Amino acid sequence: MQGFTKKNLKDVQIAVDIGNYSIKAMAVSHAKAQPVLLNFSIKPIGDNIIKAITQAHAELGFTKIKVVASLSGPTVIARYIDIPSMNNEELAGAIRFEAEKVIPYDISEVQLDFAKIEDLDNNRIRVLIVAAKKDLVDSQMKILSEAGLEPVILDVDSFALANAFIHTGIDNTNVCGLLNIGFNKSNLNIVKDGKTYLSRDIDIGGRSIAKLIAENLSIPEKEALKIMEDKLARFEQLSEDERKPIEAPVADILSRLTDEAALSFDFYENQHESNVAKVFISGGISMFKTIEAFLKEALSRDLQKWNPVTGIEVSENLDSKKIVESSPQLAVVTGLALRKTE
Repeated sequence: MQGFTKKNLKDVQIAVDIGNYSIKAMAVSHAKAQPVLLNFSIKPIGDNIIKAITQAHAELGFTKIKVVASLSGPTVIARYIDIPSMNNEELAGAIRFEAEKVIPYDISEVQLDFAKIEDLDNNRIRVLIVAAKKDLVDSQMKILSEAGLEPVILDVDSFALANAFIHTGIDNTNVCGLLNIGFNKSNLNIVKDGKTYLSRDIDIGGRSIAKLIAENLSIPEKEALKIMEDKLARFEQLSEDERKPIEAPVADILSRLTDEAALSFDFYENQHESNVAKVFISGGISMFKTIEAFLKEALSRDLQKWNPVTGIEVSENLDSKKIVESSPQLAVVTGLALRKTE
Protein backbone atom coordinates (compact mmCIF):
# COMPACT_ATOMS: atom_id res chain seq x y z
CA MET A 1 0.00 0.00 0.00
CA GLN A 2 2.95 2.30 0.38
CA GLY A 3 3.57 4.80 -2.38
CA PHE A 4 -0.09 5.38 -3.29
CA THR A 5 -0.62 9.13 -3.14
CA LYS A 6 -3.75 11.10 -3.93
CA LYS A 7 -2.35 11.56 -7.43
CA ASN A 8 -2.33 7.87 -8.33
CA LEU A 9 -5.15 6.74 -6.01
CA LYS A 10 -7.36 6.88 -9.10
CA ASP A 11 -5.62 3.70 -10.29
CA VAL A 12 -6.81 1.82 -7.19
CA GLN A 13 -10.08 -0.05 -7.59
CA ILE A 14 -12.03 -0.88 -4.43
CA ALA A 15 -14.52 -3.77 -4.60
CA VAL A 16 -17.07 -4.99 -2.07
CA ASP A 17 -18.80 -8.37 -2.23
CA ILE A 18 -21.83 -8.32 0.08
CA GLY A 19 -22.60 -11.92 0.93
CA ASN A 20 -25.15 -13.34 3.32
CA TYR A 21 -22.55 -14.57 5.81
CA SER A 22 -19.56 -12.30 5.30
CA ILE A 23 -18.34 -9.16 3.54
CA LYS A 24 -15.35 -9.42 1.24
CA ALA A 25 -13.49 -6.23 0.28
CA MET A 26 -10.47 -5.86 -1.99
CA ALA A 27 -8.15 -3.12 -3.28
CA VAL A 28 -6.41 -3.67 -6.62
CA SER A 29 -4.11 -1.27 -8.42
CA HIS A 30 -4.42 -0.91 -12.20
CA ALA A 31 -1.43 1.43 -12.51
CA LYS A 32 0.63 -1.25 -14.30
CA ALA A 33 -0.13 -3.66 -17.11
CA GLN A 34 -0.56 -6.44 -14.53
CA PRO A 35 -3.05 -5.71 -11.72
CA VAL A 36 -1.60 -5.62 -8.20
CA LEU A 37 -3.47 -6.91 -5.16
CA LEU A 38 -2.88 -4.28 -2.49
CA ASN A 39 -5.08 -5.63 0.29
CA PHE A 40 -8.20 -7.63 1.07
CA SER A 41 -10.52 -8.15 4.01
CA ILE A 42 -13.15 -10.69 5.04
CA LYS A 43 -15.55 -9.74 7.85
CA PRO A 44 -18.44 -11.83 9.22
CA ILE A 45 -21.71 -9.91 9.01
CA GLY A 46 -23.04 -10.88 12.41
CA ASP A 47 -26.00 -8.72 13.40
CA ASN A 48 -24.96 -5.52 11.63
CA ILE A 49 -24.29 -5.56 7.89
CA ILE A 50 -23.49 -1.82 7.71
CA LYS A 51 -20.87 -2.16 10.43
CA ALA A 52 -19.33 -5.20 8.71
CA ILE A 53 -19.06 -3.34 5.38
CA THR A 54 -17.54 -0.30 7.09
CA GLN A 55 -14.97 -2.44 8.91
CA ALA A 56 -14.06 -4.44 5.81
CA HIS A 57 -13.54 -1.24 3.83
CA ALA A 58 -11.52 0.38 6.62
CA GLU A 59 -9.20 -2.64 6.87
CA LEU A 60 -8.11 -2.09 3.28
CA GLY A 61 -6.33 1.09 4.38
CA PHE A 62 -7.73 3.34 1.64
CA THR A 63 -10.09 6.26 2.06
CA LYS A 64 -11.45 6.00 -1.48
CA ILE A 65 -15.23 5.47 -1.26
CA LYS A 66 -16.06 4.78 -4.92
CA VAL A 67 -16.57 1.02 -5.15
CA VAL A 68 -17.65 -1.77 -7.46
CA ALA A 69 -20.27 -4.08 -5.94
CA SER A 70 -22.65 -6.73 -7.23
CA LEU A 71 -26.11 -8.27 -7.13
CA SER A 72 -27.43 -11.81 -7.12
CA GLY A 73 -30.58 -13.71 -6.36
CA PRO A 74 -33.86 -14.85 -7.94
CA THR A 75 -34.80 -11.35 -9.14
CA VAL A 76 -31.59 -11.02 -11.17
CA ILE A 77 -32.25 -12.57 -14.57
CA ALA A 78 -29.73 -13.32 -17.33
CA ARG A 79 -30.90 -14.42 -20.76
CA TYR A 80 -28.91 -15.20 -23.91
CA ILE A 81 -30.71 -14.48 -27.18
CA ASP A 82 -29.84 -14.87 -30.87
CA ILE A 83 -31.06 -11.99 -33.03
CA PRO A 84 -30.34 -10.48 -36.47
CA SER A 85 -27.01 -8.67 -36.66
CA MET A 86 -27.11 -4.94 -35.90
CA ASN A 87 -24.74 -2.21 -34.77
CA ASN A 88 -24.50 -0.99 -31.16
CA GLU A 89 -26.85 1.95 -31.70
CA GLU A 90 -29.51 -0.26 -33.27
CA LEU A 91 -29.04 -2.85 -30.53
CA ALA A 92 -29.51 -0.25 -27.80
CA GLY A 93 -32.77 0.78 -29.42
CA ALA A 94 -34.03 -2.78 -29.82
CA ILE A 95 -33.01 -4.23 -26.46
CA ARG A 96 -36.14 -3.22 -24.52
CA PHE A 97 -38.36 -4.89 -27.13
CA GLU A 98 -36.22 -8.05 -27.05
CA ALA A 99 -36.13 -8.04 -23.24
CA GLU A 100 -39.92 -8.03 -23.03
CA LYS A 101 -39.89 -11.42 -24.78
CA VAL A 102 -37.56 -13.17 -22.34
CA ILE A 103 -37.66 -11.33 -18.98
CA PRO A 104 -40.47 -12.61 -16.68
CA TYR A 105 -41.12 -9.20 -15.12
CA ASP A 106 -42.75 -5.97 -16.21
CA ILE A 107 -39.89 -4.13 -17.93
CA SER A 108 -40.80 -0.95 -16.04
CA GLU A 109 -39.90 -2.77 -12.79
CA VAL A 110 -36.34 -3.69 -13.74
CA GLN A 111 -32.98 -2.17 -14.57
CA LEU A 112 -31.76 -3.50 -17.93
CA ASP A 113 -28.28 -4.00 -19.30
CA PHE A 114 -26.95 -5.94 -22.28
CA ALA A 115 -23.78 -7.02 -24.06
CA LYS A 116 -23.03 -8.56 -27.43
CA ILE A 117 -21.37 -11.93 -26.86
CA GLU A 118 -20.38 -13.06 -30.35
CA ASP A 119 -21.16 -13.08 -34.07
CA LEU A 120 -23.03 -16.12 -35.33
CA ASP A 121 -23.63 -17.62 -38.76
CA ASN A 122 -26.37 -16.36 -41.06
CA ASN A 123 -25.82 -12.71 -40.15
CA ARG A 124 -26.95 -13.12 -36.55
CA ILE A 125 -25.45 -12.23 -33.16
CA ARG A 126 -25.70 -13.61 -29.63
CA VAL A 127 -26.61 -11.03 -26.99
CA LEU A 128 -26.73 -11.24 -23.20
CA ILE A 129 -29.61 -9.40 -21.51
CA VAL A 130 -29.50 -8.85 -17.75
CA ALA A 131 -32.44 -7.54 -15.73
CA ALA A 132 -32.49 -6.78 -12.00
CA LYS A 133 -35.56 -5.75 -10.04
CA LYS A 134 -35.30 -2.04 -9.23
CA ASP A 135 -36.12 -2.64 -5.56
CA LEU A 136 -33.10 -4.97 -5.27
CA VAL A 137 -30.85 -2.41 -6.95
CA ASP A 138 -32.17 0.36 -4.68
CA SER A 139 -31.69 -1.80 -1.58
CA GLN A 140 -28.06 -2.58 -2.45
CA MET A 141 -27.35 1.07 -3.22
CA LYS A 142 -28.90 2.12 0.11
CA ILE A 143 -26.81 -0.39 2.12
CA LEU A 144 -23.58 0.79 0.52
CA SER A 145 -24.53 4.45 0.95
CA GLU A 146 -25.27 3.93 4.65
CA ALA A 147 -21.82 2.37 4.97
CA GLY A 148 -20.34 5.58 3.54
CA LEU A 149 -19.53 4.12 0.12
CA GLU A 150 -20.44 5.26 -3.38
CA PRO A 151 -21.17 2.38 -5.80
CA VAL A 152 -20.14 3.31 -9.35
CA ILE A 153 -20.84 -0.13 -10.85
CA LEU A 154 -23.27 -2.84 -9.76
CA ASP A 155 -22.19 -6.06 -11.46
CA VAL A 156 -23.78 -9.51 -11.13
CA ASP A 157 -22.10 -12.15 -8.93
CA SER A 158 -21.96 -14.83 -11.62
CA PHE A 159 -20.38 -12.44 -14.14
CA ALA A 160 -17.82 -11.24 -11.60
CA LEU A 161 -17.04 -14.92 -10.98
CA ALA A 162 -16.48 -15.47 -14.71
CA ASN A 163 -14.40 -12.28 -14.98
CA ALA A 164 -12.03 -13.48 -12.26
CA PHE A 165 -11.72 -16.95 -13.80
CA ILE A 166 -11.10 -15.70 -17.34
CA HIS A 167 -8.43 -13.30 -16.08
CA THR A 168 -6.47 -16.15 -14.45
CA GLY A 169 -5.95 -17.84 -17.82
CA ILE A 170 -6.13 -21.19 -16.02
CA ASP A 171 -8.04 -22.77 -18.91
CA ASN A 172 -8.80 -20.87 -22.12
CA THR A 173 -9.45 -23.87 -24.36
CA ASN A 174 -12.00 -26.16 -22.67
CA VAL A 175 -15.64 -25.48 -21.85
CA CYS A 176 -15.48 -24.85 -18.10
CA GLY A 177 -18.23 -24.86 -15.49
CA LEU A 178 -17.77 -22.51 -12.55
CA LEU A 179 -19.58 -23.30 -9.31
CA ASN A 180 -19.24 -20.79 -6.49
CA ILE A 181 -20.97 -22.18 -3.38
CA GLY A 182 -22.00 -19.38 -1.06
CA PHE A 183 -23.90 -19.25 2.22
CA ASN A 184 -27.46 -18.76 0.93
CA LYS A 185 -26.98 -19.54 -2.76
CA SER A 186 -24.52 -20.70 -5.36
CA ASN A 187 -23.46 -19.01 -8.59
CA LEU A 188 -23.02 -21.10 -11.71
CA ASN A 189 -21.37 -20.05 -14.96
CA ILE A 190 -20.23 -21.76 -18.14
CA VAL A 191 -17.33 -20.14 -19.97
CA LYS A 192 -15.25 -20.85 -23.07
CA ASP A 193 -12.69 -18.79 -24.96
CA GLY A 194 -13.08 -15.85 -22.61
CA LYS A 195 -16.87 -15.70 -23.09
CA THR A 196 -19.74 -16.65 -20.80
CA TYR A 197 -22.49 -18.85 -22.24
CA LEU A 198 -24.75 -19.58 -19.28
CA SER A 199 -25.21 -17.87 -15.92
CA ARG A 200 -27.60 -18.58 -13.09
CA ASP A 201 -27.99 -18.52 -9.33
CA ILE A 202 -29.05 -21.66 -7.46
CA ASP A 203 -30.83 -21.17 -4.13
CA ILE A 204 -28.70 -23.78 -2.36
CA GLY A 205 -25.65 -23.05 -0.19
CA GLY A 206 -23.91 -23.80 3.06
CA ARG A 207 -26.86 -22.54 5.08
CA SER A 208 -29.07 -25.22 3.48
CA ILE A 209 -26.91 -27.87 5.15
CA ALA A 210 -27.04 -26.08 8.51
CA LYS A 211 -30.83 -25.77 8.31
CA LEU A 212 -31.22 -29.48 7.69
CA ILE A 213 -28.89 -30.33 10.58
CA ALA A 214 -30.93 -28.00 12.81
CA GLU A 215 -34.17 -29.73 11.79
CA ASN A 216 -32.76 -33.21 12.34
CA LEU A 217 -31.32 -32.40 15.77
CA SER A 218 -34.06 -29.93 16.83
CA ILE A 219 -31.49 -27.25 17.64
CA PRO A 220 -31.14 -23.56 16.69
CA GLU A 221 -29.67 -22.85 13.26
CA LYS A 222 -26.69 -20.96 14.71
CA GLU A 223 -25.75 -24.00 16.80
CA ALA A 224 -26.15 -26.25 13.77
CA LEU A 225 -23.88 -23.96 11.75
CA LYS A 226 -21.13 -24.27 14.36
CA ILE A 227 -21.49 -28.06 14.37
CA MET A 228 -21.32 -28.16 10.57
CA GLU A 229 -18.20 -26.01 10.34
CA ASP A 230 -16.43 -27.89 13.14
CA LYS A 231 -17.16 -31.37 11.82
CA LEU A 232 -16.50 -30.57 8.15
CA ALA A 233 -13.11 -29.12 9.08
CA ARG A 234 -12.00 -32.44 10.56
CA PHE A 235 -14.37 -34.89 8.86
CA GLU A 236 -11.66 -37.39 7.93
CA GLN A 237 -10.67 -37.73 11.61
CA LEU A 238 -14.22 -38.28 12.90
CA SER A 239 -15.59 -41.65 13.96
CA GLU A 240 -18.64 -43.06 12.18
CA ASP A 241 -20.90 -42.02 15.06
CA GLU A 242 -19.49 -38.48 15.05
CA ARG A 243 -20.15 -38.12 11.33
CA LYS A 244 -23.80 -39.15 11.49
CA PRO A 245 -25.33 -35.76 12.43
CA ILE A 246 -23.93 -34.08 9.30
CA GLU A 247 -23.27 -36.86 6.78
CA ALA A 248 -26.88 -37.24 5.61
CA PRO A 249 -27.62 -33.49 5.46
CA VAL A 250 -24.42 -32.84 3.48
CA ALA A 251 -25.24 -35.63 1.02
CA ASP A 252 -28.87 -34.49 0.67
CA ILE A 253 -28.12 -30.81 0.02
CA LEU A 254 -25.12 -31.40 -2.23
CA SER A 255 -27.15 -33.92 -4.26
CA ARG A 256 -29.72 -31.20 -4.91
CA LEU A 257 -26.98 -28.75 -5.86
CA THR A 258 -25.22 -31.14 -8.23
CA ASP A 259 -28.56 -32.09 -9.82
CA GLU A 260 -29.19 -28.41 -10.60
CA ALA A 261 -25.65 -27.95 -11.91
CA ALA A 262 -25.93 -31.07 -14.07
CA LEU A 263 -29.18 -29.79 -15.59
CA SER A 264 -27.40 -26.57 -16.60
CA PHE A 265 -24.45 -28.47 -18.03
CA ASP A 266 -26.79 -30.76 -19.99
CA PHE A 267 -28.71 -27.75 -21.32
CA TYR A 268 -25.52 -26.13 -22.57
CA GLU A 269 -24.24 -29.36 -24.10
CA ASN A 270 -27.52 -29.95 -25.97
CA GLN A 271 -27.51 -26.38 -27.28
CA HIS A 272 -23.87 -26.25 -28.33
CA GLU A 273 -22.97 -29.91 -28.93
CA SER A 274 -19.89 -29.42 -26.76
CA ASN A 275 -19.14 -31.00 -23.38
CA VAL A 276 -18.43 -29.14 -20.15
CA ALA A 277 -15.02 -30.70 -19.71
CA LYS A 278 -14.01 -29.27 -16.35
CA VAL A 279 -15.71 -27.85 -13.27
CA PHE A 280 -13.92 -25.32 -11.06
CA ILE A 281 -15.31 -24.79 -7.56
CA SER A 282 -15.01 -21.87 -5.16
CA GLY A 283 -16.88 -20.36 -2.22
CA GLY A 284 -16.40 -20.82 1.51
CA ILE A 285 -17.98 -24.28 1.67
CA SER A 286 -15.62 -25.57 -1.04
CA MET A 287 -12.67 -25.27 1.38
CA PHE A 288 -13.68 -28.54 3.04
CA LYS A 289 -12.11 -31.64 1.46
CA THR A 290 -15.19 -33.80 2.00
CA ILE A 291 -17.31 -31.29 0.05
CA GLU A 292 -14.85 -31.35 -2.84
CA ALA A 293 -14.79 -35.16 -2.86
CA PHE A 294 -18.59 -35.42 -2.89
CA LEU A 295 -18.97 -32.91 -5.72
CA LYS A 296 -16.34 -34.67 -7.80
CA GLU A 297 -18.09 -38.01 -7.47
CA ALA A 298 -21.61 -36.64 -7.99
CA LEU A 299 -20.77 -34.59 -11.09
CA SER A 300 -18.51 -37.27 -12.62
CA ARG A 301 -16.35 -34.59 -14.23
CA ASP A 302 -12.84 -33.28 -13.86
CA LEU A 303 -13.31 -31.05 -10.80
CA GLN A 304 -10.78 -28.83 -9.09
CA LYS A 305 -10.37 -25.74 -6.94
CA TRP A 306 -8.83 -22.58 -8.34
CA ASN A 307 -7.19 -19.45 -7.00
CA PRO A 308 -8.83 -16.24 -8.32
CA VAL A 309 -5.71 -14.22 -7.51
CA THR A 310 -3.72 -16.19 -10.12
CA GLY A 311 -2.31 -13.73 -12.66
CA ILE A 312 -2.45 -10.82 -10.21
CA GLU A 313 0.74 -9.49 -8.68
CA VAL A 314 0.59 -9.56 -4.88
CA SER A 315 1.88 -6.68 -2.79
CA GLU A 316 4.91 -7.65 -0.70
CA ASN A 317 3.05 -6.40 2.38
CA LEU A 318 0.54 -9.24 2.18
CA ASP A 319 0.73 -12.71 3.71
CA SER A 320 0.76 -15.11 0.73
CA LYS A 321 -0.30 -18.03 2.95
CA LYS A 322 -3.37 -16.12 4.10
CA ILE A 323 -4.27 -15.33 0.49
CA VAL A 324 -4.14 -19.00 -0.48
CA GLU A 325 -6.22 -20.00 2.55
CA SER A 326 -8.81 -17.29 1.82
CA SER A 327 -8.84 -17.67 -1.96
CA PRO A 328 -12.02 -19.82 -2.19
CA GLN A 329 -13.97 -16.89 -0.72
CA LEU A 330 -12.41 -14.26 -2.99
CA ALA A 331 -13.69 -15.28 -6.44
CA VAL A 332 -16.51 -12.73 -6.76
CA VAL A 333 -14.72 -9.81 -5.11
CA THR A 334 -11.65 -10.40 -7.29
CA GLY A 335 -13.79 -10.28 -10.42
CA LEU A 336 -15.27 -7.01 -9.19
CA ALA A 337 -11.87 -5.49 -8.36
CA LEU A 338 -10.63 -6.28 -11.85
CA ARG A 339 -13.23 -3.90 -13.28
CA LYS A 340 -11.72 -0.52 -14.18
CA THR A 341 -14.04 2.39 -13.45
CA GLU A 342 -11.72 5.36 -13.97
